[in-house]
Amino acid sequence: MNLHFTKFTERPAGTLAIYVGWQGYCITERDGNTSCHTDDGVMMMPFDVTIAEKFNETYPELFKDPVEQDPDLNPASQPNPPHNPKIYAASVLCLLCGGAATTIGFVWTLLYPQFQDKYYSRGFLAWGAGVLALLLVAQSSIMYENGIDELNIVYPHLEAVIGPCMVLTGMAFASFIISGYTFLHGCFSKEEDDSALGEGYNPL
Repeated sequence: MNLHFTKFTERPAGTLAIYVGWQGYCITERDGNTSCHTDDGVMMMPFDVTIAEKFNETYPELFKDPVEQDPDLNPASQPNPPHNPKIYAASVLCLLCGGAATTIGFVWTLLYPQFQDKYYSRGFLAWGAGVLALLLVAQSSIMYENGIDELNIVYPHLEAVIGPCMVLTGMAFASFIISGYTFLHGCFSKEEDDSALGEGYNPL
């Protein structure tokens, strides 16, 4: 529950809370009991419509008295066909790239100088993971932030907020980019300029 992308509570503030992640959600009931469920359906866009359809039957009090929106004044309220933005697939690829870069780093640390990363595999893999992490930041921002804004506007008895996973996704992007830059040190330098780097220079 501590790691989630969005959190929904009743308004005015109550004890009911719904935490939504990528592959499921957890619900803390009013009596304090918490249950978690696996459901990749919560990753469908538009996010506000998905959440309303999924929880309206169980918690209709959160979605009563909806405020009708004028598409001319609020373009985000225009109906869109449901679709999966494939965020989970991108996250798996990001994990594979980052994990491969980390594994090569451990092998280099344990077996150096027998094993050397002559082709800067760690750097390119880290940058690949960084590009995918940037894609995840963009997709998550569009999906969750827009959806949360709409939920807060349309449903007066529900309060939606961004969870800490959005910040962690941004931190992952920054970490991969910095790591890639560090591991690619010397990759783009000209051979004739190597002397300028000083004697005994070795790539990281």
